[in-house]
Amino acid sequence: MLSRVADSLYWMSRYLERAEHLARAIDVQLHLALDEAPAFASVGWICLLNGLRADLPAHLCADDRAVTDALTFDRSNPSSIVSCIAQARENARQVREQITTDVWEELNRLYLAVTARNIDSVWKSGPHEFLRSVQRGAQLLAGVADATMDHAEGWQYIRLGRFVERAMSIAWLLDAHFGLRSLEWEGEPTADDFVAWSGLLRSFSAFEPYCKSHTVELRPNRILNFLLFSAEFPHSMRFCATQIHSAVSAIGEWTGTPRGATVRRLAGKLESELAFGSLDDAHAVDLAETLRQYVRRCLDVHNAVYRRYITYTVDEALRESDLDAVNR
Repeated sequence: MLSRVADSLYWMSRYLERAEHLARAIDVQLHLALDEAPAFASVGWICLLNGLRADLPAHLCADDRAVTDALTFDRSNPSSIVSCIAQARENARQVREQITTDVWEELNRLYLAVTARNIDSVWKSGPHEFLRSVQRGAQLLAGVADATMDHAEGWQYIRLGRFVERAMSIAWLLDAHFGLRSLEWEGEPTADDFVAWSGLLRSFSAFEPYCKSHTVELRPNRILNFLLFSAEFPHSMRFCATQIHSAVSAIGEWTGTPRGATVRRLAGKLESELAFGSLDDAHAVDLAETLRQYVRRCLDVHNAVYRRYITYTVDEALRESDLDAVNR
């Protein structure tokens, strides 16, 4: 596969995953703002912006409408929903022959639905239905790609992009959330804590799955353990790491052995740290540092994929081949 094609498919998927995550997080925060005092609502927006790595003026956090506009429709913000979907569409357009007509049509439908709206029309009718339509559109696209594309090399890049983006989003939002909250790890949560913890779970569509595993008692330790180490939940770090390892292994096989041994080793390292990790390890090191280490592991995989398959020069390819031979 051409490196240009791999790059476009990978980023198309990352932008769609980012748009879905952003739409869900904004929707949850707008719901929380109805139940929280203004001071707590402002902290919630700050937490969200930190978790999104969004560089927006702090004064916006006092105005639900203004911050929603900046995160949703501001085209000068490269991480807004409309910017993410536009960039996903542009990447898809560049590799139109590599995706199915169903994927292309659904992506265009989502793009037109988002660009036809603005903050005035959305705010007037209530933003929740619009934000949920963005989530459904992105989820539908992922499902259509899974159902209509060959599960060959191109599809593996789509899967890789989705789970790299999701894993980093989880780590960043957990880092922001646990960094801002004073924690009683096992104590009875206050009413404000309950709202905040349930909001964190809903930001990953995790409230119901968590309750099935741990009942409705919300405890920071249990929440963190679920979002980091659940092997079955699709929005846990461990699940993402397993998918990342599987995708890079499949890409390595498609490109022919022995290429990609270094990439597989880095992805396997991330997966094993989460498969055999525990909260005790995270607390012993420092939770924030542990979460940032997971992000660095994801970036290591991302950079290795680029060096090996996308932006390599002949000299780099030869060096990587030597490393692969050592790592086999």
